[in-house]
Amino acid sequence: MKSNYPTLAVLSVLVLFAGLILVQPALAQGQEKAQIVEGELAKVDAAAKTLSVKTAKGEMEFRYNEQTQISGAEGGVEGLATQSGAPVKVHFDASKTATRIEVGKRKQ
Repeated sequence: MKSNYPTLAVLSVLVLFAGLILVQPALAQGQEKAQIVEGELAKVDAAAKTLSVKTAKGEMEFRYNEQTQISGAEGGVEGLATQSGAPVKVHFDASKTATRIEVGKRKQ
């Protein structure tokens, strides 16, 4: 029986490491960096909760939700809808959901 303890200990450690290796990709997905795009606010669809931004590479569309932080537009989302043409910086995740929207002043 004594010779089985070291074998069981080694097998336990191997199983532990195998579990950690399998869990690592799931942990890495949760730590994805937010991306940022800058451009000009093209349009806001309040019903669909989306906004479009014109960038140097073309137009990009993002979703927003109740957790999205909006700065630079009075009245939150309602104020954002009146800012068409204003410079914006959109922080977004892998699903293109805006986590933060920063609205700048329009050039006169």
